Amino acid sequence: MAKKKLFPNLPETAKASKYMLGFIWKDGKPFIFLTIFTAILDSLFLLVYTIFPGLIINELTGNRNMKTLALYVGVVILTPLFQRLIYTVINRVTTKQRIYLHTNIIKSFYTHTTRMDYESIESPEIQEKHQRALQSLDSSFRVVENLSGLLSAFLSFVAISSLIISLNPLIIVAILLVVYLNSIITKRIDEKVHLINIEIDKNSRQEWGATYMLENIHYAKELRLFNLRNMFIDFYEKVKNVSNGLQYQIHKDRSNANLLQAAVDIIKDATIYVYLIYLVIRKGLGIGDMSIYMNAANQFSSILSRVVNTYLNLANNSLQIQELIAFMNLPLRQYESGNLTPQFDRDSVIEFKNVSFKYPGSERYALKNLSITLHGNEKLCIVGENGAGKSTFIKLLTRLYFPTEGAILLNGINITEYDIQKYQRLFAPVFQDFAKYYMTFGENIVLSDEFDKEKLDTVCKNSGLSELVAKLPKGYNTYVDKWIDPEGFEPSGGENQRIAIARACYHGGDVFLLDEPTAALDPIAEYEIYTQFSNMITDKCAVLITHRLSAVQLADKVAVFDGGNVVEYGTHKELYAKGGIYTEMFNKQAKFYRDEPSQVESTEQE
Repeated sequence: MAKKKLFPNLPETAKASKYMLGFIWKDGKPFIFLTIFTAILDSLFLLVYTIFPGLIINELTGNRNMKTLALYVGVVILTPLFQRLIYTVINRVTTKQRIYLHTNIIKSFYTHTTRMDYESIESPEIQEKHQRALQSLDSSFRVVENLSGLLSAFLSFVAISSLIISLNPLIIVAILLVVYLNSIITKRIDEKVHLINIEIDKNSRQEWGATYMLENIHYAKELRLFNLRNMFIDFYEKVKNVSNGLQYQIHKDRSNANLLQAAVDIIKDATIYVYLIYLVIRKGLGIGDMSIYMNAANQFSSILSRVVNTYLNLANNSLQIQELIAFMNLPLRQYESGNLTPQFDRDSVIEFKNVSFKYPGSERYALKNLSITLHGNEKLCIVGENGAGKSTFIKLLTRLYFPTEGAILLNGINITEYDIQKYQRLFAPVFQDFAKYYMTFGENIVLSDEFDKEKLDTVCKNSGLSELVAKLPKGYNTYVDKWIDPEGFEPSGGENQRIAIARACYHGGDVFLLDEPTAALDPIAEYEIYTQFSNMITDKCAVLITHRLSAVQLADKVAVFDGGNVVEYGTHKELYAKGGIYTEMFNKQAKFYRDEPSQVESTEQE
C-alpha cells in the first residue's frame, strides 16, 4: 500500500501555485497584499476570542477587579464590531480588485485561445482541455486565498501551540494524529472527485449539444418536420442521467467521509474534555484557565485542520491548474514561426511545390504532391467534386495549416518565414461557412465600432445591399438576428452571402478568396453575385472555388482538382476543348440550364 503523506504532491502544488500567482501578479498586487493583511488580522482576532473569555471567568471567580473585568468585557464586545468594520472596508476593495482581475485573466486566456493553431481548435481533445482550463481560471483567486489562509494558520499555530505546550505537549500529539487521519480521508475523496469531474466534463459536452439542438433556431424547422423532438429529448435524458449519477456519487462519497471525520473528532474532543476535567478536580486548575485551554485545544485542532485542508485545497486546485498550464503551453506554431513582412503586387507569385497534406489523426492525404502557381495579376477558379481538396488548398494558402510535405512560397520565400498576422492580412476571404455576428448590420460588415460611412455606402451599393439598408428600421444600426434586439432582422441566404462579400470588400486585401460562398443559392443568383464581386475586384488577385461551373468564365485560369491534385489547368476554352474531366463536368451541369423543349415535353409525358 502506498505511503500516505500529510502534504502530498508538494513540488507539483508549489509549481502550480507559483504559476497562478505569476498569472495575476502583474495586475493583482493590491489584491494579494490585502489578502495577506487579512490573514494577519485573522490570527490576531483568533487570539482575542481564545484568551479573553477565560480571563473574564478568572476575574469573576477570583479577584473580581472591576476595572480589569470591564477592560476584558470591553475587548470581547468591541472586537467583533472593529473586525466587521475593517473587514467591510477590505472586502469592498478586494471585491473590486477581484472583478477587475477576473476580466483581465479571462482576456489573457482568450488572447491565447485566439492565437492557437487552427488545427488545435478543430481537435475534440483540445476542446476538452480548453473547457477544463477555462473552469480552472477561478483557481487563481483560490490560490491567493489559500496561501493567505496558510499564513494566518501558521501565525495562529505559533501563538496557540505555546498555550497548549504549557499544559501538556501530548495534547498536540493527539490532535496531530486526528488531523492526519482526517487529511487522509479528505485527500482520497478529493482525488476521487477530481476523476469523476473529468467524466462529468466529457458528458457535459454531449449534454450541451443536446440542449443546443433543442433550443437553437437553426434546428427548429427540421426538428419539427422530421419529428426529432423525442429523439433529442431522449438523448438529453440519457446523458443527463449519467451526469446525475456521477453528481450523486460525489455527494455520497463526501457524506460518508464527513461521517467518518465527525467520529474521529468526537473521540478527540472527549479525550481532551476528560483530561481537563481531571486537572480541575485533582490539580486545582482554574475554571477560566480550563476555558482558555479548551478553546486553545479546539482552536489548535481547527488550525491544524485548516492548514492541512487548505493545503489539500491547493493540491486539488493544482490538478486543475495543471490543466490550465498544459493548455496555455500548447505550442503556437504559426505565431512563433516567422517575422518577415510580406509584399504582394501584380508581379508577385504564390507557388505550391509538391505539397501534400493529411488532417491530424487521418492517414488519408487530402492533397498529394500538389504543384500550382498563382500570379498576382490573375484570377484563378478552382473546380472539382466535393472532397477533391479545394477547401484544403485555401486552408494551406492562408496558413491555417502547415503542409505535411512540400512547401508554399510567396515570391520565392516559404510563407512560414512571414509574420502570421501580416501574411494573413493579404487575404480577403469569403467562406462557405461564413460567420454571422450578433452585432449591427454595419458592424457585421466593418467588424468595428467605428467605420468610414462613405466607404461602407460604396461597398453596400456594389454588393447589392443598398436597398436592404434603406428598408431596415435603424439602417446600419439594425441588429442582425433577434438574439440581442427583438427588432433585429433575419437575413435571407442571399443577403447573408452579400453581407459576407461586402465584409471582404470593405476590409480589402491583395488576394480575394471565395470558397464556395454561394453554394446554397440557385445558379442564376450565384452568377449575379460572382459577377458583382468580379466587378468590385477588377484589379485584384482572386481565387474562386466552386464545384459548380457558372462562374468559371470570370476567371483567367481554371484548375480542376481531383483526388487532391491538379489534373487539368488552363483557360475555360482550353479545358473545354480538351474534352477531359472539365468538359464532362461542364456538360453535365449545363444540360440542366439549357432550354430544350423536346426533353421537357418528354419528361412531362412520362
